Amino acid sequence: MQDFTWDPQQYTVFADRRARPFRDLTARVRAADPKVVVDLGCGPGNMTRTLAERWPGARVIGLDSSADMVQTARQLAAEAGLDNLSFDQVDAERWQPDEAVDVVVSNAMLQWIPDHRGLVAGWLEALKPGAWFAVQVPGNFAAPSHATIAEMSRRPEFTDALHGVTERESVYTTHEYLQTLIAAGFEADVWETTYSQPLTGYDPVYDWVRGAALRPSLQRLEAADRRDGSNLQERYIEEYRRIMRESYQTYLTPEGVRLTDYPFRRIFMVGVKSDLSPSI
Repeated sequence: MQDFTWDPQQYTVFADRRARPFRDLTARVRAADPKVVVDLGCGPGNMTRTLAERWPGARVIGLDSSADMVQTARQLAAEAGLDNLSFDQVDAERWQPDEAVDVVVSNAMLQWIPDHRGLVAGWLEALKPGAWFAVQVPGNFAAPSHATIAEMSRRPEFTDALHGVTERESVYTTHEYLQTLIAAGFEADVWETTYSQPLTGYDPVYDWVRGAALRPSLQRLEAADRRDGSNLQERYIEEYRRIMRESYQTYLTPEGVRLTDYPFRRIFMVGVKSDLSPSI
């Protein structure tokens, strides 16, 4: 269970760039006429909507543990007027697919669940022959943007407030994800991609990371400030921003626009159950 909340508005600041891995992931799902599609960890629902548009004959269900995300997603669904699209608040660790589910998609969510490989194995076992399973997780934890979060959590001034905060995110290797799919009887396709993302602004890496990976740390520090009147969050942000400016290359376009090169590695796993299903 997460001990922090999400900000749908901040998460969607880089909506187009966050959407690209989702599009690359779901492009490999070749389900012809699914009846039930689940987007597990749907966030604000903007990408779940693309599944409802792609498969108008399917019931598309977005699930997320965040009440704020689900509220935003439901507003989007109402505005879109898609009768086959709905959203519910569900904790992924307590969810199990039933026999009606044809496609499960999960984009940038499983890294928040420690030891999630066992959870995935249970989902794969429950899915019926012919069902598709598609997951994407970030694999950027060795990069400065994420390694700095771990390093700063160990600094004496922050360690009490941030104890255990970096233990929440974890991913496996591509080989381990491949093994998980094959062991469950899936035809498997597992790969990794690094997107070299040119971001604009003065502190774009901070702006990117505070929408997701940095959010638990910031909320812990905010709580500490309220509790004892300290100024931890402001000091943390100032130092984090400084390190990011020094860690990532910036350059100017011919038009004078300042860009920061932010590489981001992603891990993908896609599979279809049993050899009776279409080959991927």
